[in-house]
Amino acid sequence: MFRAAGFRNWDFSLTKKFKFTERFSAQFRAEFFNILNEPIFANPTGGPGGGAGDPSGGAGFGTQSATPDVLSSNPELGSGGPRSIQLGLKLAF
Repeated sequence: MFRAAGFRNWDFSLTKKFKFTERFSAQFRAEFFNILNEPIFANPTGGPGGGAGDPSGGAGFGTQSATPDVLSSNPELGSGGPRSIQLGLKLAF
C-alpha cells in the first residue's frame, strides 16, 4: 500500500599501506558508513491515531519519523542510521 522512497546509503573506504622494512609494515584504514548522512525513513506503520497495529486512523496516518534501525529496535550498521566513521591500524611483522 505504501511505497518507500528508496534506499540510498553510500559507504566509502580509504586504505594506505606503509612499508618500514622488508618484514615490517603497517596498514591504516578509514571507513565511512552513510557518508552523505542522508536520512532514510522507515515505511509508514500503524494507524493515524495509534500504535503499530491500530487501523482506526488519526493525525499521524501515513507518517514515519524513525529510521529502519530505530523502528525495529535493532541498531545495525547500514540500515538508515547516522554517519559512522571507523578507523583501524594493522601492524604486520
